[in-house]
Amino acid sequence: MDCKTATKVYAYGDPLANIQGLFPETWAFLEQQVKDYVAGKADKFDSDVRAIVGETGFRFRMTHRDDRDKLTNDLSELLGDITSRLLLEKHFGVMAGEPLYFSTICCSSHLTADRELTLEEVLPLQRAAVSLQD
Repeated sequence: MDCKTATKVYAYGDPLANIQGLFPETWAFLEQQVKDYVAGKADKFDSDVRAIVGETGFRFRMTHRDDRDKLTNDLSELLGDITSRLLLEKHFGVMAGEPLYFSTICCSSHLTADRELTLEEVLPLQRAAVSLQD
C-alpha cells in the first residue's frame, strides 16, 4: 500500500471503515468470497485446482482474477499490507463465524483458507493454478 493511501486508512477514524470507503469494490468482492467459501459454493477455477491437487487436510477456495484490472491491484495492495490483511481477516472471520485467512496466489488469484497454510500445503496449489494458465 502506498504511503498516501496508508495515511488515509490508518491516520484517523476506523481503519476498516476507511478501507471500505476507499476500496468499495474490493470490500464487496471479499464479502462475496467469504459467503461463497462458507456456503461451499463451487468455482470453476477452484474445482480445476482441486482436480489436480486432490484431497487436502484444510478448507480453501480459490478464484482466478484478471491480472490487469483495478480490483486485482487493490486486492494485492490490501492483502500485501499485513495490517489491512489482518483487519480484513478478523472482520470477515467474525462475519463468517470462523477464522479466515486471505492470500493472493498464482498470478492474480484470491485464496481463502481456514488457517495459515504452510509452504508444503500451498506449493501444490500454486503449481496447480499456474498449470491452468494459457
